[in-house]
Amino acid sequence: MKWIVALLMLPAIVLATPSPDSAAKNRLTLSDWRYVTQKVAAGDSTWLGVVPDLALKADRKQADQLEEALATALPINPKGVLAVLHTLDAGSWPEMSGTNIVCTRMVVRPGKAASDYYKATRWALLSEPGGAECLWNLEGVWEEVNQQTNNAE
Repeated sequence: MKWIVALLMLPAIVLATPSPDSAAKNRLTLSDWRYVTQKVAAGDSTWLGVVPDLALKADRKQADQLEEALATALPINPKGVLAVLHTLDAGSWPEMSGTNIVCTRMVVRPGKAASDYYKATRWALLSEPGGAECLWNLEGVWEEVNQQTNNAE
């Protein structure tokens, strides 16, 4: 009887999404990784907290996805993302970058999406006491991109 119950539960176990704790400790499938980066991009504080653990085992492609997720989350949860960036900046990670990349990632190419991101992120960082370095990087790259765009015209 116990085997029947175990077999009936197997699909639920296999299809379960990872928790922050299991994601930090276990190897993730491609679909698990997508789920994790979606949670990070949404600015979920619990998931932001495991980014340094994920950074330890991330390959270059995964690190790139984590950096993009952090950049996406920056205007949503600046305090949480800045805490992660502070940790990343203080450590040594095989593939991950911190403030210099994440704070500028979404504005390196001109366009409406970059402009909208710049405005939202700038506002979020202005209201966050620990956001000065990130804001400085964001504004510097934004001005450089706009200057190059104006010179090209």
